[in-house]
Amino acid sequence: MKPGSLSLLRPDVPQAAPTGQGRHTDALRSLRRVHLLGQLACVVTVAGLWPHLSSPWQLLLWWLGVSTAQALLARMTHPARLARSGTPIHDPLLRHYLLSAIAVVGGGAWGTLALVGPYEAGPQAQAILFMALGGVTLAGAGILFASRSACAVFVTAAQLPLFIQTVVTPPATLPHASIFLGVFVLFALTLNDLLAASRDGRPLIGAEPAELAGLQQAMLDNTGEAIVLSRGHRIQRWNRHFPEFMRWTPADIAGRRLDACFGSRQEWRRHARAAIDTLGRGETYRGVTRLRRQDGCDFWAEVSGRRVGGSDLPAHIVWTAADITERISAEARDDLAHTQLVALLHQSADWYWETDGQHRLMQITPLAMAADDSLQRHIGRKWWQFQRSGQSARPAHGMLRKTFEQREGFRDLPVDVPDGSHTPRRLQLSGTPRHDEHGSFIGYHGLATDVTERIRDRERIHFLAYHDALTSLPNRRLLMDRLGQSIARAQRYQEHIGVILVDVDDFKRINDLAGHGTGDRILVEMADRLRHSVRSCDTVARLEGDAFVVLLPELENAGAAQPVAAKILSMLLQPLAQPSPRNALGASLGVATFPDDATNAEGLLRIADGRMLRAKRRGGQRIEHS
Repeated sequence: MKPGSLSLLRPDVPQAAPTGQGRHTDALRSLRRVHLLGQLACVVTVAGLWPHLSSPWQLLLWWLGVSTAQALLARMTHPARLARSGTPIHDPLLRHYLLSAIAVVGGGAWGTLALVGPYEAGPQAQAILFMALGGVTLAGAGILFASRSACAVFVTAAQLPLFIQTVVTPPATLPHASIFLGVFVLFALTLNDLLAASRDGRPLIGAEPAELAGLQQAMLDNTGEAIVLSRGHRIQRWNRHFPEFMRWTPADIAGRRLDACFGSRQEWRRHARAAIDTLGRGETYRGVTRLRRQDGCDFWAEVSGRRVGGSDLPAHIVWTAADITERISAEARDDLAHTQLVALLHQSADWYWETDGQHRLMQITPLAMAADDSLQRHIGRKWWQFQRSGQSARPAHGMLRKTFEQREGFRDLPVDVPDGSHTPRRLQLSGTPRHDEHGSFIGYHGLATDVTERIRDRERIHFLAYHDALTSLPNRRLLMDRLGQSIARAQRYQEHIGVILVDVDDFKRINDLAGHGTGDRILVEMADRLRHSVRSCDTVARLEGDAFVVLLPELENAGAAQPVAAKILSMLLQPLAQPSPRNALGASLGVATFPDDATNAEGLLRIADGRMLRAKRRGGQRIEHS
């Protein structure tokens, strides 16, 4: 419910606001009436004092000064002039201060009457002076009843010079005139208070028919918000929701100040300052604050206020308030959930990405601290359009495209992204389709996690499980697997397989004389020589220590393994590149073939090992093949 619709709380305000010209005319009439009364009072005062003064020209100067002051004030406060200036004064406090300044000028002009000579002229002149200033004081108290401070300023300025004279030089006929003058000033101020109080306490709906007043009150009571009418900072009227809202009884509300609704004085001052400025411009004030109920519990409320009933001071303001504690709590829960979700995303993914309806990347936002913006250069491309190498990447390319075109959610979809001169970066995508308010597909959004290091670690672990850590050659496990596959193929295609077991002669002596470091370097060099002595389809494996195995699959006959063994022995007899106690290696080789010597892997290795040992017993540096 808008505060502007609550003008029914002020029956003295017409439903149709008067035009600007009408307001200027009414204000101008009131202003002229005040100045006319002031001039009439001046004329009566001058006429009464003229016969009693020895220098009547001083009265003329005083009259001229008062008339000049009145003319100046009339020109400054002329409504039409203020309207033409285009800079109306909206702030009620500023208007209040200007009214006080006008009261100082007007009261001071009349107060100078006691200084131009009537007080020293005689008892009759003094009596006329007292009556003139007393009448002006009472008139000012009646005119300025809307502003008590302005009235006090006017009365003080008008009576202060006369009061000082009665204290310094008491009249002979009335020695205690200063006391009576002080009592009169208090009377004038009390009269002003009574007029202001009677104006504040007039009934707002009493002038209307009872039936219409009841209808208006029912309209206010049936709104869903708490509504309050205040004058200044005092509560005057309210609807039935306000006591329920604040948990007050009607007896607790009457005459209570608005600041009693707030949880703290600081909160009240902050909103009061903001409301004064906003309401002074004729706008509606809105704010969110914490209010405090009668039982001491605080709650969040959305408050709005609008000034009604013209520019009188103190102002009539209609306030509405709604309890939004649940909404604030819901927003706080949503913010907390969002914060927790973002924190979770930062822990579970490296990037957030979005695509458009054609699956082109529109946004890639780093989430993790380690994530960079290197993927930004791929904006505008599709995930399956990244550079891929090799024929094996084509099935993955088609699967990735098919997944996106199905417009369904997916998880942990692998994607290789080029990373400059480095190996491709491996990502895992998780995404879900996005739709607009009409349910139309507008693209995907999801998370991307960099699993490159994870895959490299996995491959490294797999490599170490099937390869020798020193020479990087296949170990016994991988050798047995390949030997089993070769036997199966040989059985199917009627082929032969050769197994050559190579063992270095006197390798223990090399370790004892030169150390294990030299022995390890010699083993690495030996492994390189063995790799260069065989075909790319052959397998060189390290069993243990200085024992190596060469697997020769797909041989045409059993004798084809002997030339390879001779080549290996010749390569090992060449001088070593690493310094060692021996200039060249000596080795004993045992050869076994499938299916002539054995029909399974264990049997072939056992026969090759026995022939290698026999070669060692015969002095080494020889080959045993039967």
